[in-house]
Amino acid sequence: MDIGYPDTSAQPLLGRKNLFNLLLLLLVPLPGVAAAHGLFRRFDPGAIPLDPGWGGLGSLDGTAALLLHHPIVAVNVLFFLNVCVLFWLISLVQRSTWLIDPYWTLIPLFIAHFYAAHPLADPDPMRSALSLLVLWVWSLRLTHNYFRRERWRFGFREDWRFAEKRRQSRHFGWVQFFYVYAAQQIMLVGLTLPYWAVQFRSPQLGLWDLVLMLLALLGIGIAHASDSQLDAFMRQNELRAARGEPRLPLLEAGIWRYSRHPNYFGEQLFWWAVAGWGLVVGEPWVAAGAAINSAVLAVVTVKLEQRMLAVPERRALYEDYRRRTSVWIPWFPRRS
Repeated sequence: MDIGYPDTSAQPLLGRKNLFNLLLLLLVPLPGVAAAHGLFRRFDPGAIPLDPGWGGLGSLDGTAALLLHHPIVAVNVLFFLNVCVLFWLISLVQRSTWLIDPYWTLIPLFIAHFYAAHPLADPDPMRSALSLLVLWVWSLRLTHNYFRRERWRFGFREDWRFAEKRRQSRHFGWVQFFYVYAAQQIMLVGLTLPYWAVQFRSPQLGLWDLVLMLLALLGIGIAHASDSQLDAFMRQNELRAARGEPRLPLLEAGIWRYSRHPNYFGEQLFWWAVAGWGLVVGEPWVAAGAAINSAVLAVVTVKLEQRMLAVPERRALYEDYRRRTSVWIPWFPRRS
């Protein structure tokens, strides 16, 4: 499966499949949202029972009290049921894991607002607002980029890594539960741990909060610029092909002249800035999620470059590009 844009010329925007998948996209998070709403309203304000410990699992009220006193556990339970189980069952029917791709940009918002709306949350209001603001900007940018790339079609292809695994293994139907969904739970719950820290720890707002907000916005800006340049490059190649002209083999202009993966760098800068709020509020361990994400992106970077080198007419150009261009961090190119 190609890494580029999908050919959706035969798939009408108002076609049955596209409209059905759009409706599915809108409805699939409702069980988790309803469960969180019910949990928060289980007890009257100010009348939440003390933490019953694991012994509270013997009753509904005890389970609700346990989950309220352990919001990270609650997030994991909701993610497991609504994403790992429900998304997996849908993928078995549709034979595609496509739903997890747009929800990569939306689930962090759900989790962050779960912590923010929690009845036991006690944040610094300004820090809470700033951290949520940058997350909304990040989500809107990445969601727009995803659907721009997919030409506003829903469910017509899945991530190339998962599609590749599906072709390689006839057991992918059950393997994907762990390879796709359980792995996303570790990553997305991990990345959003700083939002738990922000909402449940409230030291006074300081200069570092402003610095982290600016770094997060810088990361979003770099990712947006690189994705927009890539989008323009892909569309230019489509126009060239339509005119019978050869496609340009490689994007190495703009910010791509200084980094082979500037969009990945922008994403990393954003999430490490978010992780910085964990340090500010005295919970440095929540940066573990950003560290895991960086490790995964390093592996993805290697696989993506192997795919680029696998195209014979591009191999020599890309090898030269690799020799003179930084991997992630934008920097002045070396001489070829």
